[in-house]
Amino acid sequence: MLSDLPNHLEDRSILVNTVASITGDGPVIVWLKSALRVHENPAIDVGRLIAQKYNLPLLIYQAIDERYPWASLRHHNMLLDGAVDLQQGCQAMGLRYVLHLARSGHREPVLKELSQTASCIVTDMFPLPPWSHWVANVGKDAKCPVVEVDCHCVIPMPLFGKSVDRPFKFRDATKRMRKKMVQQSWPKVTVENQSYDGALPFIPIDIEGDILDNKNRIKLLQECNIDPTVLPVWSQRGGEKIALNKWQKFLDNNLSGYARRRNNAADPEGVSRLSAAFHYGFLSPMKVAREAAAVGTKSADKYLDELLIFREHAWHHVASKSNPYSSANLPHWALESWNNTAQDPRPVIVSSHELEYARSPNLLWNLCQKSLLRHGELHNNLRMTWGKSFPRWTESLEDSLLLSQKYNDKYALDGRDPSSIAGVQWCHGLFDRPFFPSIPVMGVVRKRELETHNSRLDTEAYARQINRSLNSQQGVFLVCGNTLIDCYVARVLSDNGYSVHILSPPSDPSVHMTKLTPEILTCLPSYIGERLQSMTEKLATFEIIELSKNLVRGLPKVSDSQIMVKSVNGESKVYLNIDNSPQPIIAIWIDNKSHFSLQLDGLQNATEELLVTPSIGQMSDDSEDFSTSFQSALWQIAAVIWQHNSSTQNEQYAIQSKLF
Repeated sequence: MLSDLPNHLEDRSILVNTVASITGDGPVIVWLKSALRVHENPAIDVGRLIAQKYNLPLLIYQAIDERYPWASLRHHNMLLDGAVDLQQGCQAMGLRYVLHLARSGHREPVLKELSQTASCIVTDMFPLPPWSHWVANVGKDAKCPVVEVDCHCVIPMPLFGKSVDRPFKFRDATKRMRKKMVQQSWPKVTVENQSYDGALPFIPIDIEGDILDNKNRIKLLQECNIDPTVLPVWSQRGGEKIALNKWQKFLDNNLSGYARRRNNAADPEGVSRLSAAFHYGFLSPMKVAREAAAVGTKSADKYLDELLIFREHAWHHVASKSNPYSSANLPHWALESWNNTAQDPRPVIVSSHELEYARSPNLLWNLCQKSLLRHGELHNNLRMTWGKSFPRWTESLEDSLLLSQKYNDKYALDGRDPSSIAGVQWCHGLFDRPFFPSIPVMGVVRKRELETHNSRLDTEAYARQINRSLNSQQGVFLVCGNTLIDCYVARVLSDNGYSVHILSPPSDPSVHMTKLTPEILTCLPSYIGERLQSMTEKLATFEIIELSKNLVRGLPKVSDSQIMVKSVNGESKVYLNIDNSPQPIIAIWIDNKSHFSLQLDGLQNATEELLVTPSIGQMSDDSEDFSTSFQSALWQIAAVIWQHNSSTQNEQYAIQSKLF
């Protein structure tokens, strides 16, 4: 079957299971996980050719699961952006596309059922767990051939797919293949395909009604078991069309200066910022490599080095490892060095929540972490320095690897990617050589000092870039209340880069529960429980009042007297007077309206639409109730931010609709 494919597709394809021939009359299903595009998509091309050869109907199927690492509002939103363009692109090609979104009431084993009637399943190759495990499981259950196709590398992983200990060795080993492939245009598939119109074991998502409509999109996302505290990056929209536009703009305007500007993190236009587009498969690396190679300049060659040597080296390495995250993948010399320095005293041990939320002892490092938290990206030159800091602030090699990988993958739009794994492990010695003499903690692993990097960076300019406003419109959030949930909401807003002010009630509310317990921490979802657990260990207390105070530490406090009403175009608007500069209020989070003072009562008509009043009631010892209240509160504030930024989203979608 695979031998019937043209060479450029056969080289990219492997048979996952032992069913080698097509015997049924069911559909050919192209299952897309990580190659969310229609242009130069080898998986779609393979599916179309197989369907045409055997005169079978074709179905393009995308599934968005909740069980991938660090599933969040940020990552899910990008996947839904991709779905919008996929649906429109497939429609333009005359192909039927359907989307299944796992969520409450809709967690059917769709692929397991489809695999029983399909004639063939074709999917994009993504060599990381759990995606690779999902493919293997479908292959075991399927009664038809299951084919994986590399859509991510110019040098196909099935053609090379080995671990090489240094990038220059990979460069030399693939030189001939690489030169040949960057000179070839991608052959266009022109066959006519019959669309599958049979029954499906699920109800497909209505792209126009449920995804393009922002109010409906957030309602849909609230049904998913994902982290609502990692908010979307409103300035970074996903999908094939925006990725193509972004590449074209870089090619036309900024590629010429890449070699000179690429290492300056304070210059956001010096790099392509396309790593997320490659990760989600919005953009074909074959297209980018071909068009960059045609430029033929020093800058273009340097860009191709990053794309075809360092990036693809990482993908081929990961594809060859059964457990790509394991420290055992580090070279022997690095493991020996880490073992020799394991007992070296660290300058300071920084708790996990202090690291995650940019409270380290170093300003530049905190800016790096804020870049991940707020903007979902980190300049690669700084990412290396950022990653090299973990060993000195954590107790072991395993902790250093675990936390640096976690924060990268949880927040970076290009996280959970072979390049991310290679990057984090490079900070710990992978693909590198020893540097003598040995020094404390780092041993003979290459060091990168924050102070050195700071001296060659315009840190003030970089700080302005990181601390820029994230709101589509200027404004502040008020949080009124001092319960643990109130304070957590305030901190989540601040962590995500929003201006938050604390409006404390006149007196503490009565709270039945005064301490957290291990049972409660266990009951909470990990995105809440892990932070609180780290705080209890750092502060050596389970007292809720102390944890609450720590959460809002550093956030500005205001009084009722600073709230004012101004008439704007005949409409009353509520402002917060900060240093005689009125700032519009976006929302007031308040768990109990009785906390309003008389002055605020007088503003009730003007403020009513701004109030966000969660239904959390009094905190109790019931772990499940407490967990439900906590999650509900965080989704509530996420929905407020979503609504506030919906105008930006709508503008982006309007642009998208014109691009095909």
